[in-house]
Amino acid sequence: MDLKLGPILNLRATEEDFWDLSILVVSKTPTSDLTFRLEKGECISRSTLYQTKGFIASRFDVRVAREKEAVGVKYFLGFDFWIFNVPGRDTDPQMTFLSCNGFSAPSEIKKVDDKNAMWKALLFQHRIMPYNLMIMGGDQVYADEIWERCSEIKKWVELPRSKRRERKFTSLMRDQVDRFYFDLYCQRWKQPVVAEALASIPTIMMWDDHDIFDGWGSYAAEDQECEVYQGIFNIARKYFALFQQQLSIPEDEKHPSALPTKGFSTALRVGNYLVLSLDTRTERTQKQVLSRESWDLIWHHLDDLLPVNEGGPKHLLFVSPVPVVHADFGSIENLMGWLPGEQELEDDLRDHWQSPNHRAERLRMIHRLLGLMSDKSCRVTILSGDVHVACLGVIESERGAPAHGRSKVINQLTASGIVHPAPPKLMGWLLTQLSDEVEPIEQGITARMMELPTQRKKYILARNFLSLEPDRENRLWANWYVEGLDTPVTKVIHAIE
Repeated sequence: MDLKLGPILNLRATEEDFWDLSILVVSKTPTSDLTFRLEKGECISRSTLYQTKGFIASRFDVRVAREKEAVGVKYFLGFDFWIFNVPGRDTDPQMTFLSCNGFSAPSEIKKVDDKNAMWKALLFQHRIMPYNLMIMGGDQVYADEIWERCSEIKKWVELPRSKRRERKFTSLMRDQVDRFYFDLYCQRWKQPVVAEALASIPTIMMWDDHDIFDGWGSYAAEDQECEVYQGIFNIARKYFALFQQQLSIPEDEKHPSALPTKGFSTALRVGNYLVLSLDTRTERTQKQVLSRESWDLIWHHLDDLLPVNEGGPKHLLFVSPVPVVHADFGSIENLMGWLPGEQELEDDLRDHWQSPNHRAERLRMIHRLLGLMSDKSCRVTILSGDVHVACLGVIESERGAPAHGRSKVINQLTASGIVHPAPPKLMGWLLTQLSDEVEPIEQGITARMMELPTQRKKYILARNFLSLEPDRENRLWANWYVEGLDTPVTKVIHAIE
């Protein structure tokens, strides 16, 4: 079977007795003619999600019964087969978290010897202790080449700014941009080690700016709302929906675990863990990350998903592609002028939760997350990427009743990137200097960057990914696997007693 791309696994829903997944393949073979079978479980349905340029995106929806112990499930497409692992009925899943799968500029490629070295490390760990879930926290592809690869877009970029805002998004532009994003996913995800991981570990994916183009959502309204920018965004959105959430394009389908918001935010219960992936791009402007309406829907939905009784999740993994806690980026922006050369993170520095325009929204979010912990006895842990370093942040509250078992502490685990190299050492030094002070978020609520356990440093400037390993005591063992380190960096997060 000649596959253009795939198979790619996506987790759709879970219950105590089964796991529902979907499997995406792109080929020239009609969906009905594809030979597909499972050794365990059943194929509930098959559907055509999209057709373009002679290729067909097909999805198989499968259900696998959970057994007492973890099981490996072999599935076949034609004569080829792959295996994924489903956790035992009373067992929490082994998970991995990663971000930044690519390069923001060709010059970054020259900084690494093996661009997929950390994917190889992840697959090595997967063979030792199979992962049941791979959470991907943004920048699964890098679309920044669009300005050079699409000739009509390149001509448009060279126009004066005022002229760019007036131009129409022509049919030729549309065709070139459409081909660009389709080819981008097929090329980047077809690499053997990346393809092996996507075919053997079910995913939960959320996009960030590079899945659209660098800095999307943080541009002036006149730029972001112009016809060409909106045309590019809508095509990037289409292919995100198709490849990262495996949705039917003609039907404008919603993911089974989608939250009832305008964007792609999802919430999925996996054992004692609730994984909420926050879409911080669909509604982003210079003045907001999400609309107040979307936030209200999210908090209302979380209230239903986190019951107060014994049967509720013990941990909420809150996936925010951009860190909620980090160095004071406003101060870094002021220093950019005297740093030598182009600074790769300059656009990202204006794109953070600590940006003055987003601080009030960030404050409301932190209050609600702290409220969830106290009201629901559910530990909140933030997972984030974006910044191309490994680091640990913490939010602490002294407000209200005395904390029991450090119940008023939110940890933030940042893992970035699995492919993108770290920033220069000078930037690492600046990050450290700007992280010495405790940030007073509000009276009685603070945030700070912590030294990583055993490392005596707050930032590790090397490529990395996270292994998230629950134990029987409802503790979460977070292990950063870091390029150049022989042993992982470990942080233990306890459930609220």
